Amino acid sequence: MSQLRIGGLASGMDIDELVEKLMQAERAPLNKLEQQKQIYEWTRDAYRDVNKKLQTFDTYIADNLLLKSFNTKTATSTNTNLIDVTATSSASGTLTIEGVSQLASAARAVGGQVNGIGTTTLGDLFANSGVTVSQNFIEIRAIQKDGTLAAEATRIEFTENMTIDQFVSKINSSAAGVSAVFENGRLSITAKNTGDVKGGAEIVVDSGQAVFKAFKFTGFESADDSEPIELADNGKNAIFQVNGIDTERATNTFSISGYTITLKNTFNSLEGEPTTNPVMITSTTNVDDIISKIKDFVNTYNGLIKELNDVIKESKYRDYPPLTEAQKKEMDEKEIELWEEKAKSGLLRSDSIIRAGLSKMRALIYEAYPGVSNTKYNTLYSIGITTTKSYNDGGLLEIDENKLRAALEEDPDAVTKLFTNSSGKKEDKILVNGEEKTADTRGFLQKLRDEMNNIKLKIEKKAGRTTMTANQYTLGKTLTDIESRIKSWKDKLITIEERYWRQFTAMEQAINKANMQASLFMPQY
Repeated sequence: MSQLRIGGLASGMDIDELVEKLMQAERAPLNKLEQQKQIYEWTRDAYRDVNKKLQTFDTYIADNLLLKSFNTKTATSTNTNLIDVTATSSASGTLTIEGVSQLASAARAVGGQVNGIGTTTLGDLFANSGVTVSQNFIEIRAIQKDGTLAAEATRIEFTENMTIDQFVSKINSSAAGVSAVFENGRLSITAKNTGDVKGGAEIVVDSGQAVFKAFKFTGFESADDSEPIELADNGKNAIFQVNGIDTERATNTFSISGYTITLKNTFNSLEGEPTTNPVMITSTTNVDDIISKIKDFVNTYNGLIKELNDVIKESKYRDYPPLTEAQKKEMDEKEIELWEEKAKSGLLRSDSIIRAGLSKMRALIYEAYPGVSNTKYNTLYSIGITTTKSYNDGGLLEIDENKLRAALEEDPDAVTKLFTNSSGKKEDKILVNGEEKTADTRGFLQKLRDEMNNIKLKIEKKAGRTTMTANQYTLGKTLTDIESRIKSWKDKLITIEERYWRQFTAMEQAINKANMQASLFMPQY
């Protein structure tokens, strides 16, 4: 039941205004709590913004320097009519292809002439061929990319109402590893992968033999559906000689020593044969491309470092606390915006997490990297990458391009490992002066990502992520506590306001009673 309120009828005072002013004073502790809450929320958001910047830079490193080849190399073939070649970052040495005696080819089987065209149904084909088909599927195994026969057959179902063209289309869209063509009354089945399955066929029919009998494939004349039959055994491997070694591959495109080689024609350069010059394959490091990548990395890194330094050096305006709702009502939008810009400034000034993280990131520039065997180039400063001379720059990087180019021309693999050593480990065993020691053999980029991740985890522990509940991080717990105190204060203020109104109502009632009594003694005319 609401309290009866009498608003100054007897006393002539503006009780509403008096209570409002009294409550403004009573609200002071609540205003401070709400301002504290706002500061904690802004601080939480500022921390999360730092994590977004770190995550953006981490993604940049992964996408542009780790997933893509850091050390780009250009491969050359002395005869591109015979052999094409590309190089990966691991390409090394010179390869000599002395001869290619055979190119890889796919196994193929072709059926005999049948009485039918593409629109003929399978039912009519079976009837025309005098074949009885007892099941509505075939099962095929074919050679795989690695040159072995598939362990399990692929089942392809059909109906007698299906046309030959529809049946061919279903074979081609299946995972059986074969392609089919029906032309001029004959069906051809070809393995999708080239190569020779040693000691066996490249295409095997495990079930549905009667269908192949209907298409008049050789070897199926007296076959039944209970025994596997070899459909094609004429696939060939590529046979060639590289650096004096006789070699075979199931395909004409393959990798050796970091080179991706494509054989295009057969030839022979061996003594006593009609000769073609051996094909020489070499690679060179694309120094300009690597320098461009490093420059772009340094510029992006410097952008992050500058943003983080700006955060911890940002001015703090203590005379600009968060505005209360009452204060906002007395200001226009532009005034509120300018005020809050200063109120939010410096929330992470001199923050220990960010400062420590920046210090560790900066230390990586001058750290030696034991994963690089060439000690001449096992630090970033040894290849011309250092921090600027000004301490106020906060660890920005600069490049001595002449020094970097010289290092890349002398030992590009060392520079590559210095930045990204994919085989490195955090705790690796290495030999130092004949003694085994444990060391971190990862490259600079791997270590840099690790340090950034440490910063992100510490920030998440303090400021959380959007997917976290409040009780999972420090500021969230603090905000929960403040919200509980705010609720208590709001309940308390309701009680205080009601008390003021009871007191003023009692005063009004007393004055009114006094006035009524006084009127009894006044003369009556």
